[in-house]
Amino acid sequence: MKTKIVLTILFISLFSNICLAQPNEKGHKPPTIEERLKMINEKICQPLELDKNQSEKVNDAFKDFFVEMDKLIDFKVNPPRFPKKSKVNALAKIRDNKVKQVIPENLFEKYIELEKSARPPHKRKKPKK
Repeated sequence: MKTKIVLTILFISLFSNICLAQPNEKGHKPPTIEERLKMINEKICQPLELDKNQSEKVNDAFKDFFVEMDKLIDFKVNPPRFPKKSKVNALAKIRDNKVKQVIPENLFEKYIELEKSARPPHKRKKPKK
């Protein structure tokens, strides 16, 4: 009798682990725009020691960038299809020009370094031999 109880518990736990390990239908959801703006504030605005007005304008530039990027990304497929690099670079250039008008010129190089470190990690493709 004890073995039946132990086996039943074992099968139930195994079954529940298998069910919970399945990915959801839509896959991994990206962070919301608000979460991304909070990260930008922590990783870019605070280290650059921008005042409130400058931080708001930098956040506005990044918000416009994030909204346009979300329009370009195809979330209907799993995994999502990302736009061509040329389109992303064009949006980034617009964003950087807006930021360049807000922050002092001597901080712009530091901004570029911080912006690169704030980018989300991505998987690199293995080079073909």
